[in-house]
Amino acid sequence: MKEKLLLAAAALLGFATACNNEENQPKVVSMYGVPYNNYKIKGKVTDKAGRPIKGIEVRSNAYLPTPEATTAADGTYDLSGKGVGNTARVTFTDTDGPANGGDFAAKTVDIEFTEAERTAKGDGDWDQGAFAKSGVDIALEEKE
Repeated sequence: MKEKLLLAAAALLGFATACNNEENQPKVVSMYGVPYNNYKIKGKVTDKAGRPIKGIEVRSNAYLPTPEATTAADGTYDLSGKGVGNTARVTFTDTDGPANGGDFAAKTVDIEFTEAERTAKGDGDWDQGAFAKSGVDIALEEKE
């Protein structure tokens, strides 16, 4: 009776029990969630004249905690995270004001991943695989 109550409670919480035929052991699978992918984005942030900007915060809308990076002295960044769907929304923000060559306005871009950018297949459940995109270069404009 106690086992039936626990099973009913687990079902209400979004869990289902499936039988793993190889080991004949129960496997608990979460029924809540969304398919996700792992991604890596690399690029460079410059001003309109093409000069690299150091210290720009790069953040995505991926799962919390929000993946973030900061541009290096040569303006490059390397961002990794988990996202939903084939698009990552990435925001570039100048957090130090004029300290690194200017006071730049924030910019948000949607970065889409294609099948050609897939680097790994998923596990067939929620994990949809991995994608990598390089050369995502962004030019920021100075604030008015």
